[in-house]
Amino acid sequence: MKKIKNLFESKRSLLGLMVLGGLIYTTYSIQENSQKLKKVTNLESGIQTCFTRVNQSYTANILGDSSSAYLTQNFQNLTEECFAEGILSVENSLKSDLTNVAKLLSTLASNVHWFHEDILAPGNSLAKSDTGRDVSSRFEKIETTKDQILENSDKYKTQIHSTLNQNKTLFGIFATLLGVLMIGEYMNITRRKISNSAREKEALLELMSDNGGATSVKVGEIIRMALEQNSLAHCARLFSNFHSYVNIDRTKNKMSLETLITPTTVSLKTVSHTPINNETIEKIWEDDSITLSADNKGMKILEDIGLEQMSTAVVNLLAEKLFSQGVQIDMNIAENLTVKTRQEDLEQTLFHLLTYAINSTQSEQGEKNISLFAHKLGDVIAFDMIYSGPGFEEAILKQRSGLMSGQNNALDLDLQIAQSLLNEMESKIQLDNKIDQNGNVIGGRVKIIFKAGISQTVPQSSARLVNLKVGSKKEILASMNEA
Repeated sequence: MKKIKNLFESKRSLLGLMVLGGLIYTTYSIQENSQKLKKVTNLESGIQTCFTRVNQSYTANILGDSSSAYLTQNFQNLTEECFAEGILSVENSLKSDLTNVAKLLSTLASNVHWFHEDILAPGNSLAKSDTGRDVSSRFEKIETTKDQILENSDKYKTQIHSTLNQNKTLFGIFATLLGVLMIGEYMNITRRKISNSAREKEALLELMSDNGGATSVKVGEIIRMALEQNSLAHCARLFSNFHSYVNIDRTKNKMSLETLITPTTVSLKTVSHTPINNETIEKIWEDDSITLSADNKGMKILEDIGLEQMSTAVVNLLAEKLFSQGVQIDMNIAENLTVKTRQEDLEQTLFHLLTYAINSTQSEQGEKNISLFAHKLGDVIAFDMIYSGPGFEEAILKQRSGLMSGQNNALDLDLQIAQSLLNEMESKIQLDNKIDQNGNVIGGRVKIIFKAGISQTVPQSSARLVNLKVGSKKEILASMNEA
């Protein structure tokens, strides 16, 4: 059903042109057949009129009224001209359709001519039985030929009526289809405008943030969706590849402004989660070359982040994408589960994992599902994401397990980004497929092992770190002497 819908949407313009062409053709056909019907009706009316004139002459001849105007040469010439006009009309416009009628009309005109010759012959009268029988016999032939012409024209009119009814039916169908297409196009344009407006609002909110959306995980999705909904699928895919590559490169070469600055003091909030023992302080004191490395360690401190809260936040970011693609999500993560990681990296990891799952989810039954659940195993948190669909290719699974080498089955870019971020967080990712009782693959599974976090509360103690000066041993001794 989805393939038919996509085909209908992609060929909508072509279908509209075909329907419009069919509507124009049926309109032309209706007009042409109506004109033919009108011509045949006029022909029948003309033949009836001409035959009436012949009948008037015949009646006057029967009555023996030699002074009647119907027996004059002029009247009979006009009668013959009437039949000649009928022949001319058929020859010009209906000869191909009424071939038999054209032949019968020629015969009829010839009989009428000889009928007039018999009437106008000297001494012709019904009192003379031989001549009277000859005139009556010729009149009967004229009447019979006239009836044959009208019978053939009636058959032709029946065919025209049948064709007209078919054309009118087709006209109604094409007109209805065109109306449906126009309404669908209007709804599509309206939906696109509403969706574009929503993307504009999201983009404005990101621009109004502190850093103008430069580090927001929603930026790539906003732009990609804006391109897709405006029928720029290739541009959307190109941007997605570029954005994913930039994210991968950024995770591999992570350098911010803070890493280039050596702070002179570190507050209690910065180091509250990293206990400093005597050995660490002595190492810093004795080693003059440890200044920068100590700073870099401070910049990579892992925090205790609530997995359920972060997962919920990312699902909310992708709520519209889930709704538009008809994906149902089931999340079963305890609220007290925390993992050792960095908030931004965890947010981007979950975002790219869910984006991959949404794009990969398929179902022949029409139900598309994603399940998220996690549980604690000792010092680690096992996080599972399962989605319905074809799962991972066997070549990819073999390559990751070391059974096959090569670069032909690279992971999806979203998974590559997630894997790079997880490596930064010292977490592990595993891919496999979900299989039913019959051994059929019914979905894919992404399993992540996080380091378990500890409670967010900081224990109170009598001694606490107030200030930490970072520098070499000589620099700190000189600073103390000056104080």
